[in-house]
Amino acid sequence: MDRLPAKPATIALHTLANGVTLLAIPMPQVQSASVGVFLRVGSRDETPATNGIGHVLEHMAFKGTTTRSVQAINLDAERLGADVNAFTGKDSTGYFMTGLGRHAEQLLRMTADIVLNSTFPDTELQRELEVIRQEAIEYEEDPEDGSSELLDRAIWGDDPMGMPVIGTVGNIEGFTRHDLVRHVRSHYVAQKTVVAAAGNFDVDAWMALAGELFAAMPRSAEPDLPPPPAPAKYVGQAMARRFTQVSQVFLNIAYPLAPPRREEMSQQRWRLAATLAANLFGGGMSAPLVDRVREQLGLAYTAHATMDSGDLWANFVVHAVTTPDQLEALVTETGGLLRAQATAIDPVHLERAKNQLTVSRVRAGERTYATMEQAVEELFASATVTPMAEAMAMIDDIRAEEVRVVFERMLANPPALAITGKGASARSARQLADRLVAGVR
Repeated sequence: MDRLPAKPATIALHTLANGVTLLAIPMPQVQSASVGVFLRVGSRDETPATNGIGHVLEHMAFKGTTTRSVQAINLDAERLGADVNAFTGKDSTGYFMTGLGRHAEQLLRMTADIVLNSTFPDTELQRELEVIRQEAIEYEEDPEDGSSELLDRAIWGDDPMGMPVIGTVGNIEGFTRHDLVRHVRSHYVAQKTVVAAAGNFDVDAWMALAGELFAAMPRSAEPDLPPPPAPAKYVGQAMARRFTQVSQVFLNIAYPLAPPRREEMSQQRWRLAATLAANLFGGGMSAPLVDRVREQLGLAYTAHATMDSGDLWANFVVHAVTTPDQLEALVTETGGLLRAQATAIDPVHLERAKNQLTVSRVRAGERTYATMEQAVEELFASATVTPMAEAMAMIDDIRAEEVRVVFERMLANPPALAITGKGASARSARQLADRLVAGVR
């Protein structure tokens, strides 16, 4: 595969005395910039009693600070034409803005204000809890969202990783301002924070301002911040939830992608190999999964595979939507196709997967937010950021045997399986999981 020429950007990476990490990625070929504050805290840091508080906090951070009202927060960003957003995940939370590169320092000031100075007014909290409650109800009533959440439980069982990020309706209704403040004091601490930017901006000026704004961010109250939690134990069970108002079945299958020993390969190479495995299997209309179950057999309209990952975990996930009468055949075919990949990797499909991943990384590298997000994810996962040219070369160098081993190792585990929709039952889920195992061993 020909390597695409790439002009490497000089990545600026610095850690403040209090532990905050500053990251700046210059992209002189664009005119925009994305700025974000990312914290290594997510729903895995919650308990059954506090499940959902991180998501509520993400909403409330925009509802007023010590110097600005919610209206001022919205207007200040929109006067610059900036997009503003945030997310809460299993192991991280992010607040970010995208606008013109010349406004990067203003975007940084506004984002820092949201993260460091939010006041969580009680009047705003009561209104927002109702909005989030409606969001949670919508998730509960959607069979596709329900299948994804059920898969988390099938993968991790009762571990906090198995809990829904959005939380439960009961929890959401009961959170107080005191709960939010306590969560911030425990988790919004310097050692868990990365302040990042990517785009066309003055890197030196931006880094200096970031250092000034975040120098006083408090460290953990603990003498030494404990290391990130150990990876949650993979459970691998079959689960189902019936939805009577739909005529389809939503299927999710997952296998754990256990990282290799350090002497085998680097963390980044392993993650790229696992992503290649997912692309190869179900990443396009010509991929074996999609071609077989959709184009040749008509067993599903929607079918694809992805590598879903975080800092300490990664799973190979197959998602499909079908009808109850086709479900058993779909699972049987999927099992056989997985077994085939663990036996041998087709060089043509490997070439396709490599080119797809290369194009995906190049296109992401042309977008400021995607570039910033990718770099922060790598920092949380491996404490390093891989330059684009190095990542491209690594993709090109990955061998078929490395991808085959990804399949072989993941199939040594029982599948986690979740089905939702018409006719779904725990018994049928277990039978399907058994059929999947019989098909791949």
